[in-house]
Amino acid sequence: MASTRIILTPESAHFPASGFAALGLSAYQSRPMLSFDAGATEEEAWWTFIAPQGLAGALSAVISYFMLSATSGTCAWNVYVEAVSPADAQDLDANATPGWDSTNDSSADTVPGTAGYLAQASVTLTNADSIAAGDLVRVRLVRDTSVDTATGDACVLAVEIREA
Repeated sequence: MASTRIILTPESAHFPASGFAALGLSAYQSRPMLSFDAGATEEEAWWTFIAPQGLAGALSAVISYFMLSATSGTCAWNVYVEAVSPADAQDLDANATPGWDSTNDSSADTVPGTAGYLAQASVTLTNADSIAAGDLVRVRLVRDTSVDTATGDACVLAVEIREA
């Protein structure tokens, strides 16, 4: 049975200098959300946490989202992981490319037939940068607009990191 290990919320996200998802509130119920645009420019959000004790085994990311206007098509996500242990030779303040592991791609998730309805896409984290308990971890979520066919914004409400 899967166990929830970490919940990542819109309010705890941080962002790159450009190409980022917009942090906001849903129009009517004021739910915190990250709004990822459709189109040529991929947008992203990042989260940082310490990997919890007892973490072992395969992980997945479950993305809870709704579409602002789309009622057909598919939404695709890429999830990247960076795990840094105290003994790693990685300068955390260097002006260099972050240490993201290879991408973890979602299959294209069919969006609900009604805008505003909850959808959940699961991405297996096969490339999890050898994450271990106590590591400083960053997770990067990107809407993969090169694959996705849904129009309009995809609004992320939470990302759950699960252990199988």
